[in-house]
Amino acid sequence: MSDHTTERAASRVRARAGLVVNCYLSLAVGVVMVHHGSDAERRIMNTVRALVVENDPFTLASLVSALEYQRVSVVARATTAREGLELQREHEPDVALLDLDLGVGPTGFDLAHALRRRQPGIGLVILSSYRDPRLMAPGMIEPPRGTCYLSKADITDFSTVVATVLAAVRNPLLARKPVRNGLPPLTEAQLEVLRLVAQGSSTQAIAQEREVSVKAVEQMIKRLTEILDLPRDGSTNQHVQLARAYLELAGKLADPEP
Repeated sequence: MSDHTTERAASRVRARAGLVVNCYLSLAVGVVMVHHGSDAERRIMNTVRALVVENDPFTLASLVSALEYQRVSVVARATTAREGLELQREHEPDVALLDLDLGVGPTGFDLAHALRRRQPGIGLVILSSYRDPRLMAPGMIEPPRGTCYLSKADITDFSTVVATVLAAVRNPLLARKPVRNGLPPLTEAQLEVLRLVAQGSSTQAIAQEREVSVKAVEQMIKRLTEILDLPRDGSTNQHVQLARAYLELAGKLADPEP
C-alpha cells in the first residue's frame, strides 16, 4: 500500500473519530444538558422518535447511544438509503438524522427528498464531514426545505445535535440559509477543479475533463491558491497544497498541529 493510500485511509479514520469522540464525551455530561433545558424542551425530547442512517457502523452505534442518553427514542437505525426508506415506512419517525455520504448510491440529500415525499412533516438533519455539501460533488441537488445541516467538524459537544434535532422537529419546513460554514466564496467551477486536483488529476487531465484549455485551468488553480491563501513562494507544489486544503475543508484530514 502506498504512503498516499495509507494517509487517505488514516484521514478517513480521523474524520470518523471526530464525531465518535464527541458522542462519548457528551454521554458524560448529557444528563446535565438535559436537566438544564426547559420543561418544554424535556417534554419534546421525551417524545421524539428518530431514524438514524449512517453507513459507518461504529459511528452509527455511537450516535444512537448518545441520542438515547438524551432521551430521544431511536426507533430505527440503518446503514443504507434503501434500508432507511424501508424503516421509515414501518416506523414513521418524527425526525431523521442522515449522513450525507452514504457510500455508493444515493446521498443523504437524495434520501432526505425521498423521506419528505413520503412523510411531508418529517424533520430532517444532515450530518456530514463536509463543511459545504458542494465539496462532496459540485452541482449536487439541494436538500429539501427545512433541512438542518451539521458539519461534524463543528460539533464540539452533543448539545449542538440535540438543539438541531429539536429545531427540525418543531419547524420541519422552516426555510434555512444555504450551507457554507465559513467556506471561502468559491464558484461551482472552482469547487470542481479543487475536487479534481484532490483526486490527483493533472492540469491537462482537468482541462480535458472540463473541455477547456490548459491555460484556463492554470489560471483557475492560481486563483484558488489566492482565495484559499495558500503559500505562493515557489517552494511548495500548488497541487499538493490545494489537495490538502480540499481534504481539510471536507473534514477528511486532521487539523494541523499548532
